[in-house]
This record gives sequence, C-alpha cells and structure tokens, in this order.
Amino acid sequence: MATPDDRWFEVVARCDPADTEAAADVLREAGAVGVSIEPALLISDSADFSYEELTDRPWVVRATFPAALSQPARRALRRRLAQVAVSGPLARLRMREVEPVDWAEEWKQFYRIQHIGQRLVVRPSWEPYEAQPHEVIIDLDPGAAFGTGEHETTRLCLLAMEGVIAPGMDVLDVGAGSGILAIGAAKLGARSVRAVDIDAATVAVAVENAERNGVDGMVEFGAGSVGDIWPWPAAPAEGSADLVLANISSVVLGRLMPLLVAALRPGGTLVASGFLRRDAHEVRAAAEQAGLVVRQDFEEGDWGALVATRA
Repeated sequence: MATPDDRWFEVVARCDPADTEAAADVLREAGAVGVSIEPALLISDSADFSYEELTDRPWVVRATFPAALSQPARRALRRRLAQVAVSGPLARLRMREVEPVDWAEEWKQFYRIQHIGQRLVVRPSWEPYEAQPHEVIIDLDPGAAFGTGEHETTRLCLLAMEGVIAPGMDVLDVGAGSGILAIGAAKLGARSVRAVDIDAATVAVAVENAERNGVDGMVEFGAGSVGDIWPWPAAPAEGSADLVLANISSVVLGRLMPLLVAALRPGGTLVASGFLRRDAHEVRAAAEQAGLVVRQDFEEGDWGALVATRA
C-alpha cells in the first residue's frame, strides 16, 4: 500500500498498437515496477457494454518507477524506445512525478449517494445517510459488478421501475450485475424477485448486496441467462412475471426479446435499457415484433430506456 512519503515517477509513451508490447518490455528493463497497456477505445453497443478498439490511433503504454529518472537515463530510455518503434515514431513521451494512490480506496471517492426518482436512494455501503420516511434506501457495494447507479442506464431502469412496480408483483431481472435493480424491486414491494447474470462472480456480489439490504430471503439469484432459468429448482414458469427488468445491450436485447416477452404474464411490463439512444429504434422494433406495446421512452445523455407491456 502506498504511503504519503512514497514518491513515484510515471512514464507515458504513445505508440502504434503493434509496438506496445516491445515498448512495455523496454520500460520494464529500465526498472519500471508496473507497466500497463491502454488501447485507444471507442464505446460500442455491439455486445454487453463492450468497447471497440481503434487500431488507427496511438495506444498508451504507462509505466511507474519508484524514483525519478536521471537525465542520462531519460535520454537512454527515449533512444531505446525509438529503436523499437518499428511501425512509426513515438507520438509523445511524457515523464512526471505522481502522487501515491491506494487504488483499493481511491475509486470510492467518485461513488456518492444518489437520489433517483421520487423515493429511491442509492447509498454506498461506507457512506452515512439519514433516510427520510418516504425514501427507499439501496445499500450497495458493487465490487467488480456493473450497477452502481452511476451509469445512466442503471438510473434510467430505476426511474422507470419506480413508476411501474406495484406491491405483490413477481419480478425477473435479466443481467443483474450488482443486484441493484433486483434489490430495488424487492424494497419497492415485489412479492418475489428472481435475477440472473451470465457471470458467476457477479452473482456472488449481488448475493452479498441482497444480504446487506436484508432482502436475501426475497431475491433468488442464479448464473445464466433468461433462456437458462426455467429449469431452476422452483424457477418460475414461462409467463409468470409481472415485471421483467433487462439492463443489457441492444444486440442482446434484440436476441433475447422473444424470451423476455415469454417470461411476462399478459399485461406484464418490460423495463429495458443498456442501449444507446441511436439504437432505440431497433430495440423498439424488436419489442413490437415480439408482441409488446411501447408505453414510455426515457433518455439520459447518450443512453435510452423504454417501458413496454405485453398485449
């Protein structure tokens, strides 16, 4: 763990993607205690919140040294990096002193208490908060799971869910992530909540969050997808959910839409997000083709959500 007395020196090189591994090796040989390669990325909705690499732009190779490099060492490092840049010259080489960081705690400063809709409050597990009588508190420690309430799609789902959920509903959450939507549904009065995610490690985080919120007896989590859940012991039959929550990408929404609709009772409601606004028409078309009537659209930033009912 870094201490306030530690001093670190960072070297950042920008180079052609083909040269990144060689540049990283040079930095390690020069004494770097840590080296990372950061591709140039463009957000894409081609899979579950995935990213598309831009190979025509320089990538970043970032190295950390325990002490500042002398001027001769810097010149030698520049010469050595220039020699391995076979695909083109280095775009830039930057050297600077950096403050020590405890990364295990650093990310928490960006995660704050959030008020969503009329009643919902998402509270980081380490933040004190005195709830008002009308508020529903979701205590959350997301770990490595998606779903802190910081992302627009999570907020959109919570906002839409608050407007449609009613006490006694049976809810299915597809792509549960941290469990935030499932927990919110349970706290807003759902009779039962079943939630699935394709990542077993994520499911473990969601289970812990449900226990933290005292709803572990109401929410059942499983690893898998909507097409896999029906064989569960005590799993719901098709057409048994009053509300289906799906915060996943437009591509996956389109592929799973018939199964999401099949999970709904007649008159049941789908809350869907995870797609970019530019792809909202595709998600709407898939929903309508599968037999849903779109009732509401929501937008925040570049992201969208919709509420639709099964006819």
